[in-house]
Amino acid sequence: MLVAAFDSTAVTASAAAADIDENGEVRTYALFTVKNRLTHSETLLPMFEQALKTFGADVSDIGLYAVSAGPGSFTGVRIGVATVKGLATPYGTPCVGVSAPEAIAANIKNGTVCALMDARRAQFYTALFKNGERIAPDSALSAEEIYTALPKGESITLCGDGASLFKSFYPDDGSLFVAPAAGIDQNALSVAVCGLKKYKNGGATDAAGLKPVYLRVPQAERERLEREQTQKGDIK
Repeated sequence: MLVAAFDSTAVTASAAAADIDENGEVRTYALFTVKNRLTHSETLLPMFEQALKTFGADVSDIGLYAVSAGPGSFTGVRIGVATVKGLATPYGTPCVGVSAPEAIAANIKNGTVCALMDARRAQFYTALFKNGERIAPDSALSAEEIYTALPKGESITLCGDGASLFKSFYPDDGSLFVAPAAGIDQNALSVAVCGLKKYKNGGATDAAGLKPVYLRVPQAERERLEREQTQKGDIK
């Protein structure tokens, strides 16, 4: 099946077109990834168009759209989901929303892997996997909470844009290893693989049913609630 995939949940933006067989093996693909100062609204769709052109396919050939639907940057998540909705609607192509930490961790196939996305406000979006299988849900936690919950007595690979920051809190722990550059950031090819797996397990939806996933209240909403609390305090 030809799967089109996107990730714009953090600083890295990635788009791919991949032919994946029934066993989840990637046969051929075109992948474009950037990590620069441009916004995802400027880069995501042009990268996908180039990936599709390089692959030698048309949007009508796509059998499935997969997108990292969160958690992550609120703006980035919305851009990715909205892009897929716009592309999938005209042809009624099925869609799947993929966990961003799961797709990041899929870059590392073996051992215990902790996906870490910098969520700001002294938190990380995180999840834990072992040999490709999830062993902890997506969560928004502090570094201390994550460290306390990590398995002890085994090597753990850290990946995601929060990996180096997390490691900096525990520099003397020799069981923690930051993934190499090729495996640390978002990768739309991993999103495609995870997306097809979810599709085969009945997790697909139509474009209208595709929703972003947030583990925290968006910043604008937090600021509104904080203003309201301050105003209530002034009134008292």
